[in-house]
This record gives sequence, C-alpha cells and structure tokens, in this order.
Amino acid sequence: MISNLRSFINNYRLRKIIPYVLILLMAILILMPQIVLHSTIVGSDAMFHFNRIYDSAKQIQNLNFSYFQTSYGFQQSGRIINGLYGPYFSYLGGILLILVRTWYNFEIVTTLCIYVLGGSGMYLLARYAHSSNKNALFVSLLFMSIGWLPRWGLAQNFNAWGAALAPYVLICAIHMIQNRQRPIKIIPLALIMAIIIQTHILSSIIFITVLIPFFIVGWLRADKKIRVWRDLGLSMLLTVMLTANIWGSFLTIFATNQIAKPAQFNLANNALQVMELNNGRSQLGIVCLILFTIQIIYVLFNRNAGLTNRVVTIVGTVFLVLSSELFPWRLLQRQIPILENTLQFPARLTIMAYPLLLCGLAITLSQVIVHYRPRTGLVVSLATIAIVFCTVPNFFNMVDRSMTFKSSTVLNSWKGITLRTDSPHKVRGALESSHPGKVFRFVEKRHPDYLPVPPKAAKENFKRTKAYENQVIKQQNKFNHQVLQGGRIKLTWNADQKGKRQLPLIVYKESYIKLNGNQLKHKNIRRTNIGALIVNQQVGKNTVVMRFRQPVTFTYLLILSLVSWILVAVFGIYKMCKKNNTKIE
Repeated sequence: MISNLRSFINNYRLRKIIPYVLILLMAILILMPQIVLHSTIVGSDAMFHFNRIYDSAKQIQNLNFSYFQTSYGFQQSGRIINGLYGPYFSYLGGILLILVRTWYNFEIVTTLCIYVLGGSGMYLLARYAHSSNKNALFVSLLFMSIGWLPRWGLAQNFNAWGAALAPYVLICAIHMIQNRQRPIKIIPLALIMAIIIQTHILSSIIFITVLIPFFIVGWLRADKKIRVWRDLGLSMLLTVMLTANIWGSFLTIFATNQIAKPAQFNLANNALQVMELNNGRSQLGIVCLILFTIQIIYVLFNRNAGLTNRVVTIVGTVFLVLSSELFPWRLLQRQIPILENTLQFPARLTIMAYPLLLCGLAITLSQVIVHYRPRTGLVVSLATIAIVFCTVPNFFNMVDRSMTFKSSTVLNSWKGITLRTDSPHKVRGALESSHPGKVFRFVEKRHPDYLPVPPKAAKENFKRTKAYENQVIKQQNKFNHQVLQGGRIKLTWNADQKGKRQLPLIVYKESYIKLNGNQLKHKNIRRTNIGALIVNQQVGKNTVVMRFRQPVTFTYLLILSLVSWILVAVFGIYKMCKKNNTKIE
C-alpha cells in the first residue's frame, strides 16, 4: 500500500498539479477569517471600486451602455471614471457582480483569484528561470503574503492586480536574456502588457521601466539584432491595437478638458520601511530582509551565480532601493513635485522588486542544493519557518479587518467617507444585501479623480473632496434621477421660484445638455469649481437630460481594440487546437 502511495505521489502529472493545489490551499487559508466571519471588508479604496463595478453591472443588466458617462454609480452624476480607469476590467467585474449578487461574494471570489493568479505566476516565473519545483513553490507561497498582493483583500487597493500580473511580465523579461534566437515573444509580451494597461496604467509604466534592462541585455546577446527590433516593433504595435480604447479615452478627455490631478501624497512618508514581522504594502519584514540580503550577497560574491540570477537580482535590488527610505525622496519631491500626484507611493515599486528578488532566491536555492546537498529536512524546515513568519501577520490582518465588520465601526477605513446614516446595522445590512446598490444609500466616497475643473478654478486652493461632498453627494437626494436609453441621465425637480440652481451633475466639454427641452450651448453652460452644472430653473417642474457625445474617432479606436482582442483569442484557440492535434498524432 505504501509503495502504491509513493508511486501515486511521484506520478508526473500529479507532481505538476500539486504546487497549484497548495497555492489554492494557501489562498483559502488566508481567506478563512473572512469566510468564517462572513465579513465584507471595506478598505480605503473599496467604495471607489464598488461604485465603478456597480455602474458596469447595471449597464450590462439593462443593456444600456455608456462607455464614458457614469449613469448608475457615483451618485448618477455623469462623471467619467471607467472610461479612464480599466474599462474592460470594470465590465468583467460587473459580470461577476451580476453572477454572485453580493459584495461579500464578490470580495471572496476576486481575492481568491488574485492570490491564485499571483501565486501561480510567481511559481511559473521561478520555474521558467530553471528553479526546482520545491524552491519555486517556496517563493510563490512567500510572495502571496508580502507587499501589495494582499492589499486587494485587505483594502481593495488596485495596485494588487499589478502585483499579481508582475510575474507574467517577468517571464517575458527572462525570455529576453535567455533566448538568443528570438528574445522577443511577440504575442505573449503584447498580451500581458495589454492586460495590465487595461487594468492599471501606473503598473504598466513600472513594468515598461523594468523591461528596459532585460531588453538591453537580450539585444546585446541576440544572434540577429535587427530581428529583435522588428519583433519589438510588432509587439508594440499589437499592444497599441489591443489598448486603442485606452489611448482614445485619454486623447478624448484630456485634449478638451482640464482634469483634476489625483490626490497628493508625501513620497518619503510612503516609502518602504523595515518592520519586525509585518510585510505590508509599505513594510519589509525582518525575514524577507534577511532572505533578500543573503540573495544579494550571494550574487555579488559568487561568479557562478549565472546570468539570469545576476540580472534579476541586480534589477530587483535597484527597485527595492528606489522603493525604500534609502532613496532621497524628499529631495526628489522638491525637484519633481508632480510625483506627489502620479507615483504617490514609492513603495509601489516593490510590485517588481519582490518577484525579481524572489525569483533570484529560487535560482540560488536550487544552485546551493545541487552543489552542497544540504539535508532535505533542514531546508524544508527553514522554508516552512520563513513562510509561517510571513503568512501569520497577513492572516491576523485578515482576522482584524474581518472582525471590524462585525463591530459598531463596520468599515475598515473612514478616509474620505460620507456617511448618510448613524446606524451601523443599516450599513452592515446593505453590504450583505443581494442588491449591491443599496450600500450607496448609506456610504459614499468623496473621490475627486477625473473631475473637469474649469480653467479659473484650476489654480484655486480648495479641498475638492469637500466640494464634491457638498455639491454632489449631499445634493443627490434632492432630485429624481432616471437613466434613459443611450446612457442618458435625466434629472427632474420642482422649484418654487426662478433663479440659479446647482445640480449634482458633472459636465465635460463633450456633455450634451437639454434644459426643459432646450439645448444648452457649451459656451453658455455655467459650472462650479469642480465642474458641477448650474442652470436657471423655472417655477414648477424642471427637467435636465445629459448625455456624453462620443467622438467618431474614439468609436473607431474602440472597435479596433475589440476586433484585435477577438482576433488574438481566435489565433490562440487555433494554436491550442493545432498543438493538441499534434500530440494525438
């Protein structure tokens, strides 16, 4: 019986599946507090993403699409969010929300996906770099509990999706330095870059920066250097085609509107810090610090480390230093103040530093085990201790945040939150409801991103979050909102007297507005300092209908993007079928 069990475990196909099963079990273990307590964790970015996912879900349910104008979420204000922030991902999230119905189910499914996606990617990256199965599994389990990857489940920070996709980008990067014949894999590189651009623009900029040194090394080593440039050009062209909707959106909106900058953050205060155990988004725990230090020393003083190990470790170290307090962020912030609004958190750079250094660590462990043959039990024990020290703080963070939902506080973050009720039971009930839009009756996020600030107000010093709360959130319930076909928003209200009336509608240059049946010329439209509409109301019933006039050129770019994705999918299916037929023969 024992021999049968050993043969079963040693089965080749089973050995290929086991690492992914363990990654899934690790993800479930980390999620267990939230599952047991049946808690919906509302972190710092939750209400922002809940709004945009809900808007997409309602558009799909009603077959009433508006690519730019928000019709159902964000107080039905018509402001632009998804058109500039991961539109395709938002629609995928909307489909998922329709299927699972509650925010609790949505969080469980998406958090499980992000852990499995990130853990599997890290495992594949280490294996692609010629690490052994066991060492690849070790670093993948570590990766699941450090840095930004856990931040989706803990706080709904979208940078977590960039962290989950980072290993897949690095697989293409390692291919560049390992393959002399064809360093650039055209479709895989274009596909992963298109996915991240469609998901999180800032992460894509970090990824491109990391790819540059790998490309340089790959080009220097390539047998046919002209082909490298050709393949790079084709990959870039395909990426642009797959993401044509993104570039079209930015050109459409930023060319004609003065868009508010994102919130400012002190760079030095959001750089990576060394902590005892916690490996959060801005903390590096002692265990990981020791492992990374050993890895860096090994590569610096070992001539036989190998090219791949050397490159991933050097690039990873550079990004680790850039993400940390060791870098003079205060000085750089004074020299380049725009980084306060764009980069915001230097610790974001760890989305590349961690997988690079962990990949190098997996290679090093494989080399050490081959050359020095240490006791298997000792290696497994040390690896287990490291995983436990990194996983336990993440697990207890999940416990703490899950318990908050059951308390009178309910929400894990109150930053930028407008509460419309004093009852925690109503908030908790709304988050548990199978009608996900119910929560917006009681909780809203004062988020100023992508607001069209009039030129006169662009340099004014005022809190846009507070202005948005007063002009939109607190005004919403004073009007009757209705969504018409074509994504148009209709507002109606009764007035006792003539005069100016500020409406909870955000107006862009492309907004087409009718007041009581009469079209308003854009040059005559009056707006507040955050772009909210001001009209002259009449006595009695008043009606405003607003829609976004989508430029024809953008429509062509959107079609180009959709067709490109379809063609890539068809080509992928064709290649898979051809590969399977070859195996059968």
